[in-house]
Amino acid sequence: MQKVTGIKSVDFKVKALGHGVVNWNGQVDVNALIDGNVKRLKNHSIPKLRGYSNKRFKDDGSYSLKFADEIDFTKNPLYISQNCIRHHLFRDQAFDLQVLEKKENLNEEMHKLLCSVLGLVRGYVIPKTEYKRTSPLLITDFEEQLHLGNYEQMGRSGSKEKQKTKSGDEKSTSMFSKTTFGQTEYVAHGSISIEQLQFISLDDRFSRQAMRADENEGKQLATEITDFLKSITNNEAEKDKIEAAYHPNYVRVGAIYDLGEAGILLNDEATDVLVKETLNLIENLSIRQAKGYMYVDEILVDYNNSALAKDMMRITRDESLAESTKKDRYAVYFKGV
Repeated sequence: MQKVTGIKSVDFKVKALGHGVVNWNGQVDVNALIDGNVKRLKNHSIPKLRGYSNKRFKDDGSYSLKFADEIDFTKNPLYISQNCIRHHLFRDQAFDLQVLEKKENLNEEMHKLLCSVLGLVRGYVIPKTEYKRTSPLLITDFEEQLHLGNYEQMGRSGSKEKQKTKSGDEKSTSMFSKTTFGQTEYVAHGSISIEQLQFISLDDRFSRQAMRADENEGKQLATEITDFLKSITNNEAEKDKIEAAYHPNYVRVGAIYDLGEAGILLNDEATDVLVKETLNLIENLSIRQAKGYMYVDEILVDYNNSALAKDMMRITRDESLAESTKKDRYAVYFKGV
């Protein structure tokens, strides 16, 4: 059986620095000790904390509320969700994909989508047509390492006279609190799958059709993608080698039967353009919110060409194994038959 050789994934480790909270998780009810009395606060703002619950359950199924400052940040660390990270990575090109379903000439709009980093790397699903492209980019949540969380109790500004609800209870807005953070340091890992990156299916045979296109339109789209990748590369020496090629029957290397898909395959130089563009987006990622900020400080890259299953994401276990420069060609998973 023919084996796939070459760089199969480009893995990376990210270190980011910041201050405060950039990814909140809404409000929860907690207990707080105010003027010597235990009070229930219904508007305690809390960031995303791994595995945290504001409830303490008993054996009989009942529960009591935890106190607002009752958090162990080593067991429940602050994190920025991968969805938040993805949003900010591609926010310059972000748009509502539902808009496409209302377009009269959908395929024309799909050409624009597939000639973008958002379409080629972030991926998409168009529910009405079932067009989809699985993202080749895996990225974990950014998990905070310093654990410098803090509980802040605040009162309503203005008149000190406490307002009452219609029932006579003290308004919950009279007192509020937040779990905040000072200096932050995050670590995350990720991987770019070469197999998913290099191939764009234009066939619904295996339920991964990026768009529907006949041979003429497929060739036209391949030319447009080639031109797009040439326009974003900084490597002038390799620009003329960049190619996205259409074929009516691309078969997965090692398949028993020559039953494949119509689609577009990126060559080594074209694949490298998208890999570098993705790493550049991550390296220059920053998030600024009203109550905090975060920016990527450094990124360690591993051009992983190992054929061993245990070497998947080896950078997470031993950074010394990382191959930081591209010394091999990318693996080719498909061939035209």
